[in-house]
Amino acid sequence: MNFNIAIAGNPNCGKTTIFNALTGARQRVGNWPGVTVEKKSGQYNYSDIRFDVIDLPGTYSLAAFSAEETVVRHYLEQDEAQVVVNIIDASNLERNLFLTTQLIELGKPLVIVLNMMDMAHEKGLQIDADTLATLLGAPVVPVVGRTGEGMDLLKEKILRVSTEISMKSRFIDISYPRDIEIEIEKLTHLIKRDDESHKQSRWTSIKLLESDKQTRDEVRIHPDGADILKQAKNSIERIELIFKDTGRAIISHARYGFIQGALRECVVESLVDSVDYSRKIDRLITNRWLGLPIFGLFMWLMFKLTYDLGSIPMDWIDAGLISLMNFISALMPESMFASLLVDGVIGGVGAIAVFLPNIFILFFIIAVLEDSGYMARVAFIMDRVMHNIGLHGKAFIPMIMGFGCNVPAIMGTRILESRRDRILTVLINPFMSCSARLPVYVLVAGAFFPDNAATVIFSMYVLGIVAAIASGKLFSRTILKGMSKPFVLELPPYQRPTLRSLILHTWERGYLFIQKMGTVILVGSVIIWVLGYFPRDVQVERDYQKERMELVEDYDYQMINLGTKFNKSVQKDRQEYHSEMIAYESSSSYQELHHQFQQLQDDLQNKEALELYRLRQQEIGDITEQKWIGRVGKIFEPIVRPLGFTWRESVALITGFVAKEIVVSTYGVLFGVGEDIDEGSQGVISGLRSSGMTPLVALSFLVFTLLYTPCLATVAAIKRETGTWAYTIFSIAYSLGLAYLLAFGVTYFGGMFNWLS
Repeated sequence: MNFNIAIAGNPNCGKTTIFNALTGARQRVGNWPGVTVEKKSGQYNYSDIRFDVIDLPGTYSLAAFSAEETVVRHYLEQDEAQVVVNIIDASNLERNLFLTTQLIELGKPLVIVLNMMDMAHEKGLQIDADTLATLLGAPVVPVVGRTGEGMDLLKEKILRVSTEISMKSRFIDISYPRDIEIEIEKLTHLIKRDDESHKQSRWTSIKLLESDKQTRDEVRIHPDGADILKQAKNSIERIELIFKDTGRAIISHARYGFIQGALRECVVESLVDSVDYSRKIDRLITNRWLGLPIFGLFMWLMFKLTYDLGSIPMDWIDAGLISLMNFISALMPESMFASLLVDGVIGGVGAIAVFLPNIFILFFIIAVLEDSGYMARVAFIMDRVMHNIGLHGKAFIPMIMGFGCNVPAIMGTRILESRRDRILTVLINPFMSCSARLPVYVLVAGAFFPDNAATVIFSMYVLGIVAAIASGKLFSRTILKGMSKPFVLELPPYQRPTLRSLILHTWERGYLFIQKMGTVILVGSVIIWVLGYFPRDVQVERDYQKERMELVEDYDYQMINLGTKFNKSVQKDRQEYHSEMIAYESSSSYQELHHQFQQLQDDLQNKEALELYRLRQQEIGDITEQKWIGRVGKIFEPIVRPLGFTWRESVALITGFVAKEIVVSTYGVLFGVGEDIDEGSQGVISGLRSSGMTPLVALSFLVFTLLYTPCLATVAAIKRETGTWAYTIFSIAYSLGLAYLLAFGVTYFGGMFNWLS
């Protein structure tokens, strides 16, 4: 046996927290049929019964003005859920219960969840849940979703309502003024048929009196549709004549009257002044002058922790991959398949896997900021800035989501009411640095700016925000003129995130990245390996083997000379010391000479190893240049040469169009890391340094990577959300042009003023 339950509630009421607490990791995410609104579903088992759970989009009402309201209402009206679990913010009962009154009128079996009870207590609110349950005709369960308090009782109530055991679950009617009830009765009499319940007829009648367009369209196909619509028109005119207001307004007032009456019966506000921590914190966090600097500080700390903490497990993963590649290379004879497995699969995907700690740390910190309530404040803080580009602070929320991935961030623009606002936000969203760019930042910044890598990475994120805002201002004055619709931004109370919730949210995002590693990145790495493996027989002009032998002979000669000089110094010092050999070799004079010799010997060996490595990199570069991948790079090299890039960068950027992470895999192939397994990811860093790339060119490359054409998945999302190829092609061309222009500026002016020389 299984039951379908739906979770409904206002935005920021903790709905997703309750959903996660019920379903754990057994979740699926997709889109509702026919609309671009996210659909999240999951399941859990209780008392040998499986419950399939749908997390409906957050909505304040069932008015069907927005895509989210339409989805929620359509789903609930189709009788697909046996029980509706209505999540309510216990600290904001009056506002949240407005949706509850509509759910009651819809006639669905309800379980009402008073979430955030801890916040209600901090406000000095004492809520009599039993009395409220009696007044609302549904079980009321007090919970604290973030800690899991009350979840067992909630599951029990859902079971009891689902199996029709609960005596608290009963149907009630919201009472309206007598004149409105008369008109509702007239319409109900016309609508009601033998196969329709009283609740459905009453719900339809009320929606008609609210002049609800969707209901009117549905009634038109009713056998008596013309008579019903005629009666609705007459009823609305009578109501407006009596009350001097619209039917929708009168019904809304009546619902709030019902809510206020219920709250007077079951809510007591403590006489002791409660400490409103959220308000006190907001005085600092959302301050007109301090808000932006504090936000910038949080962002810098986020990337500082991401880089510094991530470097430790990065080394462990790197060492593990090296051991695995060494083991497989020793186990398998040299062959094309062995090269595919070691260089293509493990080397390509492994080059990205090394950066998983950074990505998971970033996702974890973002989850902390979201669960604590700070992210909503960021939208408030950025509201003034966003108004300069014809948007409001709410548009910054999907932009922040872009720090994780641009695809769901672009889908997140659906929260904006205006199509113009949605398109404008979609076009500027790809400039936000997604997690796919992070491995590139970490690699290049670590190679050329090891002492300031976190600051360089942070600057890329800041540049992305600046580019997005500047581009938005340009678009709002040209192709998308106009101002955004006004809105009221709701700031949820601050909460202490729970470890379980943080881990779950981090894993949700991180798992998607791991899936990408096993699909897009894997396929891309194999394609790059193929391009770098064929053709097999290539000829290079330089005799690298001869150069290596000469280099070794030269350093052997220098080592012999060094030993000779040491022996002469020892002999001379011994004569001056006038002592026995044993006593002399124990002397501080001999120890100092020996230490100097060892230091010079180590320096000479390191210098030899470095020159051999550079020679090997030059050989790999010459060989790779003759491969298919090099030939592709050579075609585009003249285009990127003004930026200081070589054919290697052109290849890396081309493959990055599939997925930005593949840029790192491409460099792994280009620098032959698979052939020099002991180097691991350090081989890519050494390869970058020895390839002729300078810190200035490296910075230019980071700027280009940040701004140029988004990945294929993001392009597909842009097409889906804008509904046209025109904006999609414009986005590709504009971002590519902007990337080229700014990267050229970095290279040109940096060279002119000797920056990073």
